Amino acid sequence: MRSPIAWLNAVTRTTFREIKCLVKNPGEVLVTFVFPLVWMLVVWGLLGRGVIEQVPVAMVDNDNTSVSRQVALELSSIRAIKPVVINTQAEALEELKKGTVYGIISIPFGYMKDTLSGPGSSISVYLDENRYAVAGGIQGDISGLMSALKLQQTAKSSLATGIGPAGARRLVEVVHSDFYALGNMGMNFNAFLGSNLIPGVLFLGSMFCFVTAIIREDYRNSIKDWLDNADNSMTAALVGKLAPHYFIYSLIILWYLALFAGQGGWAPSGSLFVWFASALMCLAAFLGAAILICAIAPTWRFALVVASGYAAPALPFTGFSIPTDSMSPVVQFFAELLPLTWFIKGQSQQWVMGANVLDMGEIFSSLGLLIIIPLIFGIPLLKRKYFRKEKKLKAVPVSLLSIFNKKRSS
Repeated sequence: MRSPIAWLNAVTRTTFREIKCLVKNPGEVLVTFVFPLVWMLVVWGLLGRGVIEQVPVAMVDNDNTSVSRQVALELSSIRAIKPVVINTQAEALEELKKGTVYGIISIPFGYMKDTLSGPGSSISVYLDENRYAVAGGIQGDISGLMSALKLQQTAKSSLATGIGPAGARRLVEVVHSDFYALGNMGMNFNAFLGSNLIPGVLFLGSMFCFVTAIIREDYRNSIKDWLDNADNSMTAALVGKLAPHYFIYSLIILWYLALFAGQGGWAPSGSLFVWFASALMCLAAFLGAAILICAIAPTWRFALVVASGYAAPALPFTGFSIPTDSMSPVVQFFAELLPLTWFIKGQSQQWVMGANVLDMGEIFSSLGLLIIIPLIFGIPLLKRKYFRKEKKLKAVPVSLLSIFNKKRSS
């Protein structure tokens, strides 16, 4: 039986071997480490300041009265809107079809009359809901402004009845509601989208990194050398090989947390350490999945395909765009098999809600299962698969093997 010191020595030799391999292959470093960092910065820059500003919206005033012009002026003050004055509804629809405007705000004829002396009136807003982020932001801003104007008009009408300022205030407070946007009061898209897109990019990169590191020994026919460095211990071989990659991605995740909690200014309500711990467990879950995929895939090319199918579409299943509770039961079950789903939940609990460790029991338990189960099945299967390949390589004459390797390298 191998002693713990001998096992650690095997891990150390394999780790140094992996580091040397990375140093000799800068292209692999570029793909597996640099690209995810670049994409993280691209997403961060893509979202800009994270707020929707000066979006062109057609403004059609069919009433053209003092009240309608005042409402149009109030709407023009919204930060998200850059008003484009258009005379008729038909012209505005044509501009919307061309894509030169994102929506139409139409004030109907008779607006002033109905507002001041009639049953009341409302403006019409047309938005392209396919542009969900823009449409949702503009709709929320317009609804908030019109509610404020409505309350203001209600207060003026109440004062005219003689109930006095106190009575008008009581009447207005009855129809008033308070809205609290926990964790993102400014509705910043850097916090909304970046906190989901960037982890998706990073963990996708880590998945390809782990899979590529393992299958490299297969397509380079260096399985024997790899296992010899690990004293033919598959656990030592895997730990030594994947430890540098895990460490580097841990540093990248730290940078991500610093980007949000530091530069972004969104300090977590809970513990930054627990937030980081959930990220490390998610990273370990992707590592376990990579080992299992490499073990069951018949070829190294097929392993890359399966890794893509497992990690690439994970983001929509996290529930950041549509709640998982609104998905079908089958999709909900699949979402729970994806580590990123649990990390996003844990991130929300720490970043926004300030949950303690006991509140995150389900998160850590689920991530723990997603780590342990793939490793329990993956390591023995990979050991069996690669030791068989090692025996086949031993059976090939050295001269033929060297010729084959030269042809592959050329």
